[in-house]
Amino acid sequence: MKTYKHTIAFICAAFFAAVSTASAHIGYTGRDFGVFSATGSESPVLITSNTATGNYGWASGTDANLGDSHKLRAFRFTLLNTGIITLEVQGLDIIKSGVPVSALAHPGFSIYKGLAHLPPAQADHDASFISTLYNDTTYGTGNWQGSFNALGDWKIGSDDGSTFADLSSFTYVGNAADGSASNYGNASGIHGDGVADSYVKASYVLGPGDYSIFVGGGDIAGTSTSSYAFNVALSVGVVPEPSTYALFGFGAVVMMACYRRKVINRA
Repeated sequence: MKTYKHTIAFICAAFFAAVSTASAHIGYTGRDFGVFSATGSESPVLITSNTATGNYGWASGTDANLGDSHKLRAFRFTLLNTGIITLEVQGLDIIKSGVPVSALAHPGFSIYKGLAHLPPAQADHDASFISTLYNDTTYGTGNWQGSFNALGDWKIGSDDGSTFADLSSFTYVGNAADGSASNYGNASGIHGDGVADSYVKASYVLGPGDYSIFVGGGDIAGTSTSSYAFNVALSVGVVPEPSTYALFGFGAVVMMACYRRKVINRA
């Protein structure tokens, strides 16, 4: 897929609308990419004018005491078959209620299999009784600041929950972050793109199921509690058949053989 970096910028330059409504708990309202068959041509989906509170929410989830899920924005999608998904996040300035909102300077995201509780159930949040009990039991009292784990599996629950079986589970798939260790820190397992330009993109081969994406700021030393804006684009493609890979490999061998023959003939 051709990069959305400039496309998103063009759309937002002319787009002056209200951003996604902030929520204290995990929810997907206005941030559901939809259902994909992953068997043919499907149009990319762009969700514009999202905001995250703070410039450090994603990076905070890379350290030992986890991160506060309130500092991120959650998205979801569903795959009916195995496919290649490509996710792009672009920080861009927008206008909200006539007030400028600055771009998310260093976006980071993580993808998980699993969903938070959906309506009519109560929404999941870090401070619920069952979330607190689980985190105290798993990490130790006072050793966590939230439930979000940017680099691994995690669980979180709602005010309806009374046992660990009531928790929502997020099974880690992968992550990507804008920039380098100078902004997102030195935690092991971060996949930085090396270029700090408010833009990050990554692709994954995923099987059928429901998935969540958490997007937030990638400044490990960040302290701002302001809102920062970004857009997200998701595209889904068909996984090439093994025979296609074999054909590519055969073509590469033939090209190399022809090149070697030319070099030999010139010698």
